[in-house]
Amino acid sequence: MGARSNATARLILAVVVLSAGTVFLSPAAGAQGNTQDEAEAAQELADRHVPVMMLKAQEYPCDPDGEMYAPTAVDVVLDNPQIMLREVSIGDPLVKLGPTASDLFDLGEGYYLDFPGLAVDPGCLYEQDFDKFSDGRPPAVYAHIARQPDQPGFLALQYYFYWYFNDFNNKHESDWEGIQLLFEAATVEDALASEPIEVAFAQHDGGETAAWDAAKLDRDGSRPVVYSSKGSHASYFGSALYLGRRGNQGFGCDNTDGPSERVDPEAIVLPDTVVDPEDPLAWVMFEGRWGERRPGSFNGPTGPLDKERWTDPIDWQNGLRSSSVVIPGGDTQGDQTITVFCNAVQLGSGTVIRFTQSPGRVVVTAAILLVVGVWVLRRTDWSEVAPMPIRRRRRAGQLIRAAATSARNSPRAVVSFGAIYVPIVVLVALLGALISVIPLLKEIQGLAGPRSGTRLVLALLVGTVPHLFGYTAVNAVVATYAEAIDSGQARSSSDCAWLVWQRRRELVSGLVRAMVIVIVLIVSVIGIPWGIRQLVRYQFMAQAVMLEDLDGRRSLARSSELVRGRWWHTALVIGSFNGLFVIIGLVFSLLLLLLLPSMPLWLFSAAVALINGLVVPFVALAQTLLYGDAVAEDEASPDRDLVNA
Repeated sequence: MGARSNATARLILAVVVLSAGTVFLSPAAGAQGNTQDEAEAAQELADRHVPVMMLKAQEYPCDPDGEMYAPTAVDVVLDNPQIMLREVSIGDPLVKLGPTASDLFDLGEGYYLDFPGLAVDPGCLYEQDFDKFSDGRPPAVYAHIARQPDQPGFLALQYYFYWYFNDFNNKHESDWEGIQLLFEAATVEDALASEPIEVAFAQHDGGETAAWDAAKLDRDGSRPVVYSSKGSHASYFGSALYLGRRGNQGFGCDNTDGPSERVDPEAIVLPDTVVDPEDPLAWVMFEGRWGERRPGSFNGPTGPLDKERWTDPIDWQNGLRSSSVVIPGGDTQGDQTITVFCNAVQLGSGTVIRFTQSPGRVVVTAAILLVVGVWVLRRTDWSEVAPMPIRRRRRAGQLIRAAATSARNSPRAVVSFGAIYVPIVVLVALLGALISVIPLLKEIQGLAGPRSGTRLVLALLVGTVPHLFGYTAVNAVVATYAEAIDSGQARSSSDCAWLVWQRRRELVSGLVRAMVIVIVLIVSVIGIPWGIRQLVRYQFMAQAVMLEDLDGRRSLARSSELVRGRWWHTALVIGSFNGLFVIIGLVFSLLLLLLLPSMPLWLFSAAVALINGLVVPFVALAQTLLYGDAVAEDEASPDRDLVNA
């Protein structure tokens, strides 16, 4: 009995010792210590490189031209009685008001948060709510240490930016953006002892990379500077207007242009996973949507856990671009086309939003516009009329058809006429590029700001005056060529250009005189109606100089005489010609922009110049025929016979 008791006692002692050894020597115990050390190291690394955020400044509350929000902690929407947690089901029933991090823990994609307001029609409500919910809270970003199993020699320090609302072409509640710093390091301690080798900025469905020592990366010591695009919150390396033509660039234009406000957020480190639903960061495991459920790109976004870079940071970064397309600051025709593209994308997005809210109203509006367009087109005569003689009566539709016939009969001449206009566009591009540099130099010298009035005046002069001279030259050459054909003479386009060159003083005199008169009247504000009146009355100046051998002053008087009594007709037809010119140029340019998304902007601008160079002669032909129509009406006028008698 005693031996048996001793054996039992020894067995119990052995079990106790073995259990104690297991506790003190187990990998789990060691890992717990390492996890705590790594958490402290991760926080140190995150604090060292926390980005500086540059946000487009607002001039007043709810200013749509500035950034309405700032990166913040998700606490603004958690445990907030005005935020609803809904389930994707029939009627999307309410699950809870003011959901907490614990409530979101492990919820799947069948749930979403719903904020006060209508995401597709935000007004100022979302900004006002954000200001109220975030009052007293410092700006914040979330940091995460990410590794990829098949890339053990690299470590990624990620920052996730949470924004309360995305006020871009694809409006939606909540927005998750971010950047990533890549280290050639196996551990966080190794990363603390080194510098990043590369950075990646997320932009819509893609992003852009840069070496840590790249010139395009602004840094405040060890902190990268992030320029956040107004509304969309895509992250960029500089202050500019960026063009997106593909899915990974976004579709539209991102604006980070200044003036900007600096924001210095605090860093909150996120774990890879959370197992305790009572953890304040339990929301990390939420797989649902962080905003109102909407179709397509208007849907609320998913959180960091759903991002590719959360688990595959290296593959994500390797798939990004090395640059973004910056829209130049010069007032070139290529830039104007891109501006139209930006506005068109915004308009299209707005139309989609309005259609989802009120499809009947959009359909009715489109039908009305179609009916009006058809009515306008049927108001004129589109029957075919020979382009010669120049001086004969023609309706607006006949003018367009006659100009098209003339251009089709002389394609080489049309191309050569356009060659006169293209160098003007190139000159405008060069001057515009120069202007975009001058303000930078002045800023450095402290003489002027980036939005100085001088810059705007220079942009207006450079963008408008050379085009007027170019169009006047083409108008004069085309009129001379048409007159030669009308009189049975055989003149080449170069001969016509030489004749125009000989009359350059008269043409320049007439154009400058007309510009001064119109500008003075318009600048006076009170004289705007008279400025517009004179602008239309001077449309036939080039034809009067070349076809009636008049000087600059008398050519303006002759043009005014021809327009008298038919001002509205001349204004509408000239406006239609120029509208047609703009539409044709834009259609081809936009197709070029969309079909060849990798085309560099300098080549795109050159292509736009060539397109416009082919369209301008056609418009000049139509304007010369309109001049002939005015002359024919003037010669047939009874008042003219009385004067001549």
